[in-house]
Order: sequence, then C-alpha cells, then structure tokens
Amino acid sequence: MSERQLRKMIDLASDFCDRTFDVKGEIAPSWHAITATGDRIIEPHPMFFGKDLAAALIRALFDLRDVVRYVYVGEAWTLNRIIRPEEQEEIFRKGISEHPDRVEVVQIQGEDSQYGQIIAARNIIRPEGRKPYLGPLQFVNDLPFIPQGAAVQSSGRLVGMLPVRGTRQ
Repeated sequence: MSERQLRKMIDLASDFCDRTFDVKGEIAPSWHAITATGDRIIEPHPMFFGKDLAAALIRALFDLRDVVRYVYVGEAWTLNRIIRPEEQEEIFRKGISEHPDRVEVVQIQGEDSQYGQIIAARNIIRPEGRKPYLGPLQFVNDLPFIPQGAAVQSSGRLVGMLPVRGTRQ
C-alpha cells in the first residue's frame, strides 16, 4: 500500500512539473508531504537559508508535523552513466555541475516511512532555437546503465528527511 501511495505522489509531482515547466521554463524546489493523520503540507524549499540550514529546517518541520511520506522536486545535475572509480574523487570534490558529461534534470525523490525511497528524474531538454521541455519520467532503478539487480544508494543532505522512528512510536 505505501509503495503504491508513494508512486502515485511521484506521478502527480511529475505531472505538476510538466505543466509548470511548460509555463515557467523552470521548477522551483518544493516539498509535498503527508502527515500520520493524513494532512498535506506543500512547502517551498527555503533556499535563502543556505543548503545545510534549509535541509535542517525541513527535517524539523517534518518531525514536528509527524510526516510519514514526502516527495521533493527540484532541478539538478546528474550523470546518465555509472561513475568510474578514477573520477569519483574529483566529482565529490568539484560536484557534477562541473563534469563535461553532466545532464540537467528535474529530480523527483520520494520517501515513505514503511516502503523506503524512490528516486526518479525527467531530463530537461533544451533544443537550440526552441522551447525547452521535459523528457519522460525515468526511475533510477530502471535506467539502462544500472546493472540488473543492483542496489542504488542515494546520499546527501536532502536524503532521509523523515523523522527517525523508534521508541517514540
């Protein structure tokens, strides 16, 4: 049940991104969250506080409101291939935004307290002399360069945003 609900939220976010990108040509980072009581929270990402404090504020909000599922959307750089071991250190130092093979995407990532995390993206396609548009929704585990059965692991300040569940439950 929770996987289906999370995938539905990701599909709705993808549709939202399609409509918004068509009108505005960009996607402002934002959060759509569901609390344990079923309340909905839609919140812009507080970028003006800086990356680390913004992530901490969203974590605190999610903890205070007892969020059990969320989807985040925002533009990002990625590689459409596996990172080679010899380039890993430079990417961690400089970031993917400097990599010559980088691809611009709208990232859609979601997490559910029971199911776990799902990451998807839509390539931002900018044809010369024409209006940019979004490519189809692709789930990270389904990308052709991911080996069959491989576990995809994601990390970073905007991963694992749900409140830690433990003795509080």
